[in-house]
Order: sequence, then C-alpha cells, then structure tokens
Amino acid sequence: MIARAVVAVAALTAPAFADTPAPDSRAVQAGDDANLESNAPRSGLTLSFSVGGGLVLGGNGGGTGDTGVGRGEALSFRIGHVATRDTVITFEFTGGSRFHEPSVTGSSLQHDDDFALMAGALVYVAPSLWLRAAGGISVLTIDDSMGLQPHTGIGGLGGVGIDLLRWRQLVLGIEAWGLTSVVAVRGMVFDSGLCLGLTYY
Repeated sequence: MIARAVVAVAALTAPAFADTPAPDSRAVQAGDDANLESNAPRSGLTLSFSVGGGLVLGGNGGGTGDTGVGRGEALSFRIGHVATRDTVITFEFTGGSRFHEPSVTGSSLQHDDDFALMAGALVYVAPSLWLRAAGGISVLTIDDSMGLQPHTGIGGLGGVGIDLLRWRQLVLGIEAWGLTSVVAVRGMVFDSGLCLGLTYY
C-alpha cells in the first residue's frame, strides 16, 4: 500500500515533457556559415585585365579601298564585385582597334578604335568556365585624312572565358568576346577579341 502511494506521488510530481520539434536544417546551416570565414574561390572586389587581338567590322574606316574590316589589338579592363558564389557584377572598358593604310602617301599607319564603357555581369556555369554580358555607351573613332573623328553610340557585349591557372587570388585565363555597337552616322560596328587575361579575386 505504501509502495503504491509512493509511485503515485512520483508520477504526479514528475515534470511533463512535450515533444520538441526538430530544428530547421536551413537555419542551422545558416548559423554555422555565419560563424565561419568563407573559403569560396571568389569574394569581394575583383579586378581583371586582358589583352590580345581581334577584328573590327563596319563603320567605314578611312583607308583607300577600305572595306571597313581590319585586324588590330583588343583589350578589356573590368572592375567587379562578387554578388553570389558564381556571379560577379562588372563595370568595364572594352574594345579594339583596326589598322589600315593611310589615304595619303607617306603618312603613318592609321587605326580606327571601337571602345565601350559598360555595366554587366559574369556568371560561372562550371568551376572554370564563365559567360558574361554587358551593355553601355560605345565610341567609334575614325582616323582618316580629316583627322580623328569620334562617333558615339550604344553597345552590347557577350563573352566566354576559361580559367586556366589559379595562384592564391590571381587567375590566369583566356577569353573571347564580341561587341556590337550602333553608332551615329557610321551605323553598326562589330568588334571581337581573343585575349589572355589576369584576374584578381
């Protein structure tokens, strides 16, 4: 009888435990990540410079018998900021030149320049492969017997790149891009580049 009374009292005084719900796995992961220093391959401010060669088509440049097609140097300078693990917002100065014979005998070699100041984005679609696109203001400068003639327009760019070698925060890569500009008076101009570049992440 006494034993039964003791069991009853113990049962009444024991704390009641409700079922505890399992924690949200996403919240746990976010909390863990917040306490860790990121080891992502890309973060913060980025700087990129690439140089190579390419073609400029259109714009009716100024040499004798000029078809508006020519080869020359190409370059791209970009400043960016990592938005996500795979996406970089970019601001860039990109373009190229074409060299052509002067229309006046004895003059030095002339060149037409097609460069653009643009904003865009670069997205990694694989660990070492990326695509980029940008748009902005372009300026085509024609060098002919009348001197340098700048013409302003709008331009859009698309490109692809491969990271070849990474050393700490520096990445050596190769990239190709195409820039299409619609320029006042001169019409449509297409500028392309195949460049070797160095990027700081």
